[in-house]
Amino acid sequence: MRVGFDGTNILGHGGIKTYARELLRGLATEFPDDSFHVLTTFSASKRDKVAAALGGFPNLEVRSAVPHRLMLGEKLLPATRIAGRILWRSACRGLDLVHLTDPFGAVVLRKGSVSTVHDLFPLTREEYSGTELRRRYTVLAPRVLELSGAVITPSDYIRNQLMELFPQCSTPLMTVPEAASETFTHDGERRGDPGHGLRPDGYFLFVGRIDRRKNLPVLLEAHRRLPRGVREGHPLVLVLSDDRAARTTGHTVDLGPAGDGTGPVVLRDLPDSDLVRLYANATAFVFPSLDEGFGLPVLEAMSAGCPVVTSGISCLPEVAGDAAVLVDPFSPEDLASAMESLATSPELRREYGSRGLSRARLFSWGRTARETMRVYRKLVP
Repeated sequence: MRVGFDGTNILGHGGIKTYARELLRGLATEFPDDSFHVLTTFSASKRDKVAAALGGFPNLEVRSAVPHRLMLGEKLLPATRIAGRILWRSACRGLDLVHLTDPFGAVVLRKGSVSTVHDLFPLTREEYSGTELRRRYTVLAPRVLELSGAVITPSDYIRNQLMELFPQCSTPLMTVPEAASETFTHDGERRGDPGHGLRPDGYFLFVGRIDRRKNLPVLLEAHRRLPRGVREGHPLVLVLSDDRAARTTGHTVDLGPAGDGTGPVVLRDLPDSDLVRLYANATAFVFPSLDEGFGLPVLEAMSAGCPVVTSGISCLPEVAGDAAVLVDPFSPEDLASAMESLATSPELRREYGSRGLSRARLFSWGRTARETMRVYRKLVP
């Protein structure tokens, strides 16, 4: 089977980009007799970066296929889009199937494609009313469902939302869980040196971006409510990346110091080699998100042996099972209580670290690749 992928936006940080890269590597490994073709922009440097990020698999091709959206400048953007769609369709000739790993950002919504819908928060959360994201999803979501031969969701939570929002949809909807990269697999040698001037078991960690649904104000308030000794001995470390959502919605968060001068430590766009050490040495990974499609950082932290505190809503209980401390994300008091319990109890940290390791082993990109290929085979026997 020859499967094509839109590779115009798979570099850098972010759950959807990570999904695309890890899935492609998993498919190339699990199915050496099939070929996978990544179509990217007319840029030799971009093509080479994508190829380097994916690895040197003999059955994985990275091909320049479309112009960059700004190649001819802003004034000629409509012409560039039209040319891109024509060239994309031409590049897809000879392929048995196309998988759109980010259909809401795809060059073309191709009829009969497999599409992965990662989340629906722009449609379901009131705070996104009136935003460009809401308008975009309102237009594109029905078209994605109508044109796709099958839709993959990373969790039953998203699958159920699709069925509730679009009850007339006849497109097959299939849940295929994601996984943490092997980069984050627990390794005792990573313990003891988190870097960035931090000490082992001496900080709380958050990884994500500034976005309304990430719920940073409640996390900051929960940290302020910790007893002074716990708070001063366990600063809050925020690893932030990709502020596109903040720019799109106009959402900002005051990251200024707490009342006693103990503010968060802010780190940006770290490589995975730094991030895995931060996970492995944290007192706890704290992720009080209000809405996730899967919540990859939760499994990344668990894979590194880090205790996890996360929300008891959206898909997070589905992903975390009983391996995380689940809290009410609207309650700073509830979140602070869970953080204090882990900070003051080595036994509790060991218990949830062990539970997390066992939970993370249930997920792998090999499994994701195999279940994804089953979806392909239903469309192309």
